Amino acid sequence: MARAKSVKPVAQALGAAAPLLAGQEPEPADRYIQWLRRSPTPHHAVVAVTERLAENGFEAWDYGARLPVVPGERRYVVHPDGKSVIAVVVGERSPVRAGYALVGAHTDSPDLRLRLNPLSQSAGVTQLTTQFHGGLIRRAWLDRPLALAGAVYHALRDKHGRPRLHEITGLPVMVKRLVHLDEPVGLIPDLAIHLDREKNDKGAINPQTMLNAIVASGDGDANAVLARLAQRAGVDFAELDGFDLHFVSAQAPQRVGLDRSLVVGARHDDLAMVWCALEGLVASLHGRSNTVRTRVAAFFDAEETGSLTSSGAASSFLRDVLLRIARQHPDTDSRDDAEQAFAHSFCISADMAHAVHPNYADMHDKNHAPRINQGPVLKANASDRYATTGETGAVFAALCEAAEVRLQDYVVKQDMACGTTIGPITSAQLATRVVDVGLPMWAMHSAAETCGASDLADMVEVMRVFYAGRA
Repeated sequence: MARAKSVKPVAQALGAAAPLLAGQEPEPADRYIQWLRRSPTPHHAVVAVTERLAENGFEAWDYGARLPVVPGERRYVVHPDGKSVIAVVVGERSPVRAGYALVGAHTDSPDLRLRLNPLSQSAGVTQLTTQFHGGLIRRAWLDRPLALAGAVYHALRDKHGRPRLHEITGLPVMVKRLVHLDEPVGLIPDLAIHLDREKNDKGAINPQTMLNAIVASGDGDANAVLARLAQRAGVDFAELDGFDLHFVSAQAPQRVGLDRSLVVGARHDDLAMVWCALEGLVASLHGRSNTVRTRVAAFFDAEETGSLTSSGAASSFLRDVLLRIARQHPDTDSRDDAEQAFAHSFCISADMAHAVHPNYADMHDKNHAPRINQGPVLKANASDRYATTGETGAVFAALCEAAEVRLQDYVVKQDMACGTTIGPITSAQLATRVVDVGLPMWAMHSAAETCGASDLADMVEVMRVFYAGRA
């Protein structure tokens, strides 16, 4: 089916960008790069989201307290683990009658994380051993400078050094701190082809033995190496009771190409969609907007591992928040059921899509081969790996038309397996209408993924139209 062509894409970045003048607003792709650099892990991404929300008048709701729902208020709820967040603009009418305008995306990306006892020494080097999160492209992590980021935890202690227990819960009182050692502190070197003549033909990467990062050379004391690392990170590892630490690429995301039309960096899947939804929500707050509906942006951890965590899309986190809003909204009648809201809602599940690769064009169905910088992608699968239906796909196509943005289609080749998203999970959790969409990209799950500069701007505009209810 032919798709409407864009009349005026929001920000075509296909021409070489001129240097910024004083006071000139950076292009969307450049703003995304700045935001992405501050989001090396889900913990940091949530902080970057909430900082952007706070700049635009959003205030925190405590997930463990009663939610005082007031029409017009801008609020956000961070899950207690700090890796998922829900932003809300409360509508004038109860969601029981007006429903929710909802966008969902995920904060996690495939990467390498430290094991519980990561310190190791052999062959004259000190290593930190890793475990992998999600379906990462293993070879992409070789010969790449690595930084370290994540969260560390320690229990508060009394003067005798014993952990303090909370007077109500009886649990130790924990302190969390974010760490981002944004410099190349590690490396996973590949083996020379002279020592493995078949590596170009076979070359399997064993994650147990071949993905451990070297952080120092020499036969020195491993604890001294760890002490230097701790000093650089500003953390006393001896006092830690737990950690969620990730190796991340130390190479900054950047625009490439003679026309600067491509954005290369880690974690586009799925932080590009988090950013687009966030910016679309913020943009909908300015100018004329439909203030009747409640607008929601939900960003979940653990999509890459199945979402079955306390803060993943398969948890009750989103449903709990939405039901509490519907129950507490002053326009909700005592005779209403909060679950009525889901019948009137619509959800955009936003996750990146596979662009046709010029060197592997046969990996796409020729009629479903999205191209980078040609607009957002509608994703469908008859085996329900995506949540798109004929109706929800038509809704998104009409939103793109209203936004004057081109739309592309993706259906996986029928002799290949199809991935999945939070779309089917959200559809099942809420029994609401859901569409699966994304932006085209190359090298999904690599340590250096590629997406299009103008695609980012186009998706922000579609999200704005969806949230604002007006073109």
